[in-house]
Amino acid sequence: MKRLMISSTESFSGKSGITLSLALILKENGYDVGYFKAFGINTLKVEDRFCDEDAKLAESVLGLKNTCPIVLDRPYVDFVVSEDPERLKTKILKAIEEQSEKDVILIEGSHNYLIGASLGICDVNIAKILDCRVLMVSKFSDFAVDELIFAKRFFGDRLQKVVLNQVFGYKRSYIEFISRDILKKRDLEVIGTIPKDPSLIGMKVSEIAGVINGRYLVKPEKDENIEQILIGAMKSETALSYLRSARNYALITGGDRGDLIALAIESGAKCVIATGNLDPPSQVLSFAEKRGVAVLLTKDDTATTLSKIQEKFGRMRMSKEKLEKMKELVKENLRIDDLIAYLRLS
Repeated sequence: MKRLMISSTESFSGKSGITLSLALILKENGYDVGYFKAFGINTLKVEDRFCDEDAKLAESVLGLKNTCPIVLDRPYVDFVVSEDPERLKTKILKAIEEQSEKDVILIEGSHNYLIGASLGICDVNIAKILDCRVLMVSKFSDFAVDELIFAKRFFGDRLQKVVLNQVFGYKRSYIEFISRDILKKRDLEVIGTIPKDPSLIGMKVSEIAGVINGRYLVKPEKDENIEQILIGAMKSETALSYLRSARNYALITGGDRGDLIALAIESGAKCVIATGNLDPPSQVLSFAEKRGVAVLLTKDDTATTLSKIQEKFGRMRMSKEKLEKMKELVKENLRIDDLIAYLRLS
């Protein structure tokens, strides 16, 4: 049995989507693939038990059970002072043994490779405990190269392969340079450069409604994906060109700005968020219903509403729908043969 940890330099790097995509791709290549997550902190309660959200999705997609033995079920500081590191280690080893018949187990790391260090269950320690190689996922930025080099100091020889995620096309030549002249000198190889896809980092209208505690004034049949958030604070005569240049957007504006809301609906908005607990005029709502545009009402003002959405925008969890798109991106942009060789599966 081969083991590969997929770790990350920061939270919301796309690690979960890449892990599950690789699992599905390896299955398509004929391998019996397992999934494991030692320490889950994306906690949700299902019936009478706590589980990790990413692990729950993996279990559903891959037909597995009990893939995450340790789940954060209370504030982290309380968890740290009340848990025994040796007990946690034993629990991890026992749980992964249940998948010992698999050809390969993909081990998803925590939010980043250092979380859990105080209990000896950070990614660095788990990689040693489970004796696995490491694939590091990094959301591309100007400082990604420094973060990867620093991570290499912790993982040592276990970490040799890197995937850069959410890369703008014009940065690819720059990546080729840092891969050749900087990372390779430190025994790090970029085997995947995955482009940024707005459909993967956006939010569904229903997700936005939940974040802002919004009430539907108009609920269309299709739950649209929102890629941009615009603020409606301009005069209506200057707004049209601004609105038409946006793509798959939601407009946040006061509910009393019926003129601006109507313009947004006309120009292709996917959602309008009326703030201040002010209902837009009935004729505007009728227009939205005719065009199939969602209208949400929130009690908060525009600034507060924007702040709530920005806190979550680009950070929503992976879903089955998004996973299909992510899998195609991974297939097209990650060298699967190199990964198989890295795992010594061939």
